Amino acid sequence: MLIEFPDPRLPAHELVLPPDDALRGEPDDAATTPLAGRITLGGPTALRLTAHELSADPELARYAAAEAGRHAYHLVRLAVTFAPTPQRPRLEFAHVALNVTSKPDEPAPVAHSMDPMRISDPVEISRTRRLGPQLSLLGADASVGEIGRSVQYTSHQPLVQALGLQSGSPAWEFRRTRAHELSGCHPLSLIVRTAADAVTEVTLTVSAGVRIPLLRRFTRRLPDPLRLEATL
Repeated sequence: MLIEFPDPRLPAHELVLPPDDALRGEPDDAATTPLAGRITLGGPTALRLTAHELSADPELARYAAAEAGRHAYHLVRLAVTFAPTPQRPRLEFAHVALNVTSKPDEPAPVAHSMDPMRISDPVEISRTRRLGPQLSLLGADASVGEIGRSVQYTSHQPLVQALGLQSGSPAWEFRRTRAHELSGCHPLSLIVRTAADAVTEVTLTVSAGVRIPLLRRFTRRLPDPLRLEATL
């Protein structure tokens, strides 16, 4: 049985990401211009998963009751929204990172599960491998005395993938693919497992990269951590 929880009203934060270290030879104004109007973060919010919350599924409820003396489980939800109309410079990547800490710190809190784990785009790739004199691999512009063979295959380029499962530093990485720009809304969820008597905090850091013309990285850490209370 699959238990579904109603979507919370996630508070929205339109992020202004300051640039990381300036590039050599970059104008002063470019080195200090933030990335704005491109990423909105919804949430995060948290729900403690007790036997009562899971009562619709008796097996899950029994598991939560058996774990209550050792661990607490929290459903953490957030959403990242990229500007629906791709802008210039276009986003090459984005990174949503969480850092989970608790007191007491043993056993350490971890991301027990994450969703999505991976979303990828199938992309058809066609390449030609060429051999020239002395069996040297040649570039695409080779034409004299060459032997060539064309190869076609499907590459699954990850649009979104989870990182740091079963650690205190889970994250999601977004990358532009040949098929899709970074745009639209992406809901993210994870189950955080903590010690039963722990008070836990989750901090978020959002990074993004654009080419202007070199790849520049912008980073913003949210100032207010999400607090997970393990006690009722």
